[in-house]
Amino acid sequence: MFIRKASEQDLPKIKEVVNAAWYDTYLKFMYASTVTQFLETLYNDERLLKRLNDSRFLVAEEDDKIVGFINIINGKELYLAASYVDPMYQRRSIGSALLEAALTQFEEYEEAFVEVSLENKDAVRFYENRGFELLRSYDRDLYGEVVKTGLFKKRLK
Repeated sequence: MFIRKASEQDLPKIKEVVNAAWYDTYLKFMYASTVTQFLETLYNDERLLKRLNDSRFLVAEEDDKIVGFINIINGKELYLAASYVDPMYQRRSIGSALLEAALTQFEEYEEAFVEVSLENKDAVRFYENRGFELLRSYDRDLYGEVVKTGLFKKRLK
């Protein structure tokens, strides 16, 4: 596996990964219309290009194929905006490698934050096993559907 900074040419493959991951994971506890609207809104070509230019994107490649990515927003705080691995490549430590690669690029930060759907037990467990702690939970409106969400924090120093 190889991790590198994403380029504009990677955006179609990033879109494939996020679509596969969202439909595989979130259809278990969200309406299909919510998942589709989320993906069409947050992962359309224009929005993805803006995110690529305004934040840090890393991709993981295996077998000459993009199999995962992580998107980090660094401003006053370090925020993990998205991290997804193709369902066919999950449970191979790709998500862990992406997270570690991302966090090592921002050593000046003392903490990192991530929001996770609390119904996504695999993601909650993933972040907790890597030192993130639940700060608070709240209901989030996602296109008319209430999603129980947790804000997690990890001390980096």
